[in-house]
Amino acid sequence: MDPDAPFAPDYDALDDGAFDLNYNTPRLSFLSSPGSRSGSPVATTRRKLAPGLPLLQLSDWDPRTVNEPSPTCVHYSVEWKLQLRKGRLSTLTEITEENLTLAPGAYWDKFLKQALTTRVQDRLPEPRYEPDETKITVSVEKRNERDLRKRFDGTNVEWKVVEDKLRAWSHLFRDGKRLRTVICFIYKETNQPVAARTRSSTKTGASRRQLAARDELLAEQEAASGMRPVWKEVYELLRCNGAFCTNKGFYCWRDPSTQKHYKLETTLLEKLVDFAEEGSTLRTNEHVPEDIRQLLREQEELQSERRRRKRKNADDHPAVNIHLCCRGHDQDSDSGTHREAQHEVTQGAVAKRRLDDLVIPKPRDEALVRYCQWHCDQVKSPSWKQGFVHAYRVTKEACLDLKHVYETQDVDFYTEKGVKLGIAKSFVGDVYLWAKKS
Repeated sequence: MDPDAPFAPDYDALDDGAFDLNYNTPRLSFLSSPGSRSGSPVATTRRKLAPGLPLLQLSDWDPRTVNEPSPTCVHYSVEWKLQLRKGRLSTLTEITEENLTLAPGAYWDKFLKQALTTRVQDRLPEPRYEPDETKITVSVEKRNERDLRKRFDGTNVEWKVVEDKLRAWSHLFRDGKRLRTVICFIYKETNQPVAARTRSSTKTGASRRQLAARDELLAEQEAASGMRPVWKEVYELLRCNGAFCTNKGFYCWRDPSTQKHYKLETTLLEKLVDFAEEGSTLRTNEHVPEDIRQLLREQEELQSERRRRKRKNADDHPAVNIHLCCRGHDQDSDSGTHREAQHEVTQGAVAKRRLDDLVIPKPRDEALVRYCQWHCDQVKSPSWKQGFVHAYRVTKEACLDLKHVYETQDVDFYTEKGVKLGIAKSFVGDVYLWAKKS
């Protein structure tokens, strides 16, 4: 048959009953054969709209589903922690359960609740403790998916919220992404009644001994478990060891992009500790959350503005010399005032003459390098040498030559950039001496 020819049915080949009317419900041809059904658009749409994997309840749960080759339900991991809030939060227990298939609420009822009770009895001696709050973080290995963070009073967790999130991410688990749930059970000391605080000194001494025994036990448990308190790791990470930082020995956040140091106050340090103890990653300065970064930048800008206003006010109100004269000594006072005024005029004239006589060797940028090297040759201490190198870099970045440095005598400009005060004074004040020797 010619494919380009128009179709014309062979009416002669048809029998007389070929055109009998059929009033039955029409059937789709592609539903009649299994082979054609798999490639149909309806089947494709059904696959795309297939419901997510379920979370198993106790009635449906079978421990053998843990290692099934083709998962038929959601698998996830749980990392649960027992933490004590006593001034600062410390982690007493940290346990990870992998490849769970039982829904979180059912898992809590069957396993986790009893495990937590046992750990509390083992790890928290007298005085008694009570649950303060529970913090939960649900996450998935996909960058554009935000973590779910929830807080509940005591251990009254709304497990449905957690389960709904895991179900919503079941398609990501099917694509190979891991689901993770971090649960922090935080305990605190029970409030002691007033009568207990007014007991005799003997009982007070006994309470102190109990507290000391408890602290010793906690220290032994931490040593046995090999786990360090989270707050210690955070403080060690943020302790400043910068050679040129004015906050050296305390705590700073180093901006990874600019390497600038921002001083961390106690309140922000505590926020970062809470951030880490909730299960968030805080191993480098890049892991500091953006909201705390913004607070640090705003504080730094506010302090810089205050310093600028302070310098401006000082420039607008020059110092006034007041001379007190005693009766009978007017002549001596007048002569002393005259000598002081003459001395000030002489000093101004000398400074003006020295500035006019100041000759900086050219090229100016190379002169700045030689001036820095000259300062380094005058000292033996490595920290002093580094200080002069830092002052040189600050000057170079501001495109200042040595005449500018000597003319402005702006020591504050260098100290605000992290240069030590003594180094800044020498770098600013010795320009004329170096130029004269050069």
